[in-house]
Amino acid sequence: MNTTKKGIRLLAETCKRKGIRKVVFSPGSRSAPMVIAFSQIPEIECLVIPDERVAGYFALGLAQQLQQTVAVVCTSGTAVLNLSPAVCEAYYQNVPLLLLTADRPFGAVSKGENQAIMQEGIFGVHVVFDTSIDGDAEEENDLKELHQQVSNAIDETNNGYIGPVHVNVHLSEPLYKTTEEAFFFDWQEEHEISSTEFIPLKDLQRIKNGFQNIEKKMLIVGMREFDANFNAQIQKLSERKDVVVVYENISNVKLPEGVWNADAFITAMEEEAEIDLIPDVVVTFGKQIISKKLKQFLNEKPVVHWDVPPGSSIGRNWEMFGEMLDRIEPINETQFLNAIIDTNETESDFKKDWEQLSKCAEELSEKYFAKNDYNDLKVMETLVNSYPENSNIQYGNSTPIRYSNFFQHKNSLTVNSNRGTSGIDGCLSTAAGSAYGRKGITVCVLGDISFFYDSNALWNNYLSPDLRIIIINNNGGNIFRLLDGPSKVNAFEKFFETRHELTAKHLASMYGLPYYFCALQNELEETLKTFYEPSTHAKILEIKTDGLQGAEAYKQYFKFLNKGN
Repeated sequence: MNTTKKGIRLLAETCKRKGIRKVVFSPGSRSAPMVIAFSQIPEIECLVIPDERVAGYFALGLAQQLQQTVAVVCTSGTAVLNLSPAVCEAYYQNVPLLLLTADRPFGAVSKGENQAIMQEGIFGVHVVFDTSIDGDAEEENDLKELHQQVSNAIDETNNGYIGPVHVNVHLSEPLYKTTEEAFFFDWQEEHEISSTEFIPLKDLQRIKNGFQNIEKKMLIVGMREFDANFNAQIQKLSERKDVVVVYENISNVKLPEGVWNADAFITAMEEEAEIDLIPDVVVTFGKQIISKKLKQFLNEKPVVHWDVPPGSSIGRNWEMFGEMLDRIEPINETQFLNAIIDTNETESDFKKDWEQLSKCAEELSEKYFAKNDYNDLKVMETLVNSYPENSNIQYGNSTPIRYSNFFQHKNSLTVNSNRGTSGIDGCLSTAAGSAYGRKGITVCVLGDISFFYDSNALWNNYLSPDLRIIIINNNGGNIFRLLDGPSKVNAFEKFFETRHELTAKHLASMYGLPYYFCALQNELEETLKTFYEPSTHAKILEIKTDGLQGAEAYKQYFKFLNKGN
């Protein structure tokens, strides 16, 4: 039995033919025809998650790991708005999502209809493509137009700028009527759209000449998924005597050389040495960069900045290092890297100076952490050393992702974080989707506020038994104690830190998840010996720390680096 709505059956079949294999639904009446149609296609797995905000982030994590477009279906009204945070994150993280939002019939807005809001264009500039279709289409020409619209929409999720696409689906009642009649559509042969862009030869030559004739060269790799080809190219460049490569854990590059703890490096730098350590050219790859100290160090310096975004550079204007941004369009990352690899090295002490200071910063960090007592930083060091080989680590925003950059991760690990918009909403939901989409352990490390804010992520039937949730509970938003401004505001604890005495114990019990609790270093080390072992359910480990001690340890770490002793 299938829906009587031919347009919706065609929508579902088009998704199947275009390679959609996962659809995340949130229950609702207006979307019922889509539920019926998709559920009749055995090639497509249908997942049902009640909370739309969780569903959106779950789909994001799923698409992130599968590296393919995942569809999200919801009913009309505010249900659509609840997808907005995940849509925004997907846009800036370059994750392909197909958003199928059910809507009232054309013309129903502002006429007293229930759940009728202005859904067309509702996600604004945070989608790469937006269209509306008539789900009630019956006539051949209307069906052909619908098919073309949906086909184009799916293509747009991966065409140039990878990201979310919105298809608003207008539907009238009846919504639940079904039929056994076969539906035939005259499928036309479709051709794949090639989104590969190439750098013109004149620009390639300009890149080569410019790169070769510059003495102090720096490459900065921001957030990106692991890519073996990209990694091989970056490694070749990192082996040169005239190139410094700076990266972070979410860069997912695996290098024997390079600067990976930029915050420590810059803090340990002596003021008189700064002028010699300023690069002449900075080339940025990937997406967001976490280190604020690195951006501040390079800001308004006399450097040339070449930005090489992943895919199309729509909506991107990274003038983070002053006004000397040199943009090359169209861009091709592989072609750009091959061009600068194919240049001669220049004689310079620049790389040697960076390597020496980087080594000094690493040694100082190891010295500090060796004598560090139990606090948030010590917990992070312990966790990083505990992760099983080949795990995927999903860090929550605020302190966890920042603290993680102070410790080098094993090469077999992959690291993700919602740094597209850097919000705390959806960190756990994204990790749940990621765990469902891959084989092997997924470790989600997040703070207590992030966990409780997104605790509805536990309310679904798809929590992988390989998911390990680790909550660092310091009873509030400890990130604000690390910033200069908020701590000077009256009633700081009330308005910024959001102090609480909550634990995850009863939530774990309600959802039937094994729960572990630690409040001492020896307890943590002992628990981690078995925490990652196979299980029939996801597990939760809650680590209790003192927020005041954690903030003080953080500040003392940078004082220690600055003094160099």
